[in-house]
Amino acid sequence: MASLKRNSLVILFAVLSIGMLSARGVGRTNNLINADNRLYHFGFILGLNAMDFNPTNAALVDEDGTVWFGEDTQMTPGFTVGIISDLRIFRWLNLRFCPQLFFNERHMQFRDIDGNLSPEGDLSIQSNIMEFPLDFKIRGQRKNNYRPYLLAGAAMTLDMGRDAEATLMLKQVDYGVEFGVGCDFYLPYFKLAPEFKIYLGLGDVIERDRPDIADVRDLKYTNTLSRLTSRLFVFSFNFE
Repeated sequence: MASLKRNSLVILFAVLSIGMLSARGVGRTNNLINADNRLYHFGFILGLNAMDFNPTNAALVDEDGTVWFGEDTQMTPGFTVGIISDLRIFRWLNLRFCPQLFFNERHMQFRDIDGNLSPEGDLSIQSNIMEFPLDFKIRGQRKNNYRPYLLAGAAMTLDMGRDAEATLMLKQVDYGVEFGVGCDFYLPYFKLAPEFKIYLGLGDVIERDRPDIADVRDLKYTNTLSRLTSRLFVFSFNFE
């Protein structure tokens, strides 16, 4: 994971460098004047992501009378890749299907009412998530070689890296809404769009049906949380 993070930062730096060099021509002449008139087009995505949980505690009292609470502890940078499929509806609106793969990990801790950490300590949950979003891209007025836009839509996610024997096991499928903002830069040969997007999961991602666990005491951390939803924060560069 550490190596992946380093590689992610190197790739992002390279993308920024290419964009800055290409942007020298931005503003001098109008580039790609017919780019937004195409019925459909394709592209690819490179970027970074951060992900965490939004826990709702159930204030579980275990067999020893201890009350436990779960909390999300930190966010770490991860790598994002994806592809773009864009359909023009009319002048100001496009429909986009952009499957993306997020490589990252999430962290949970469980503490008692006095603040003492559970014996398991920090739970690191590997999360390789495939997202299938369907978004509307609402485009602003183009000015020279810039055009801002807003995103809004819904998405389904598939957790491809979940551990079936984890202390806290997650469901494989989740769903939610997402929204974002970005800006198209019309370069001489392609569009480069820095974009920030947030995904908010709506479903409880904890797998509560655990027939593999015989001792109910091993479900302590599962039962500590009445609900656990996912959040994704994505900063990416779209090449179209």
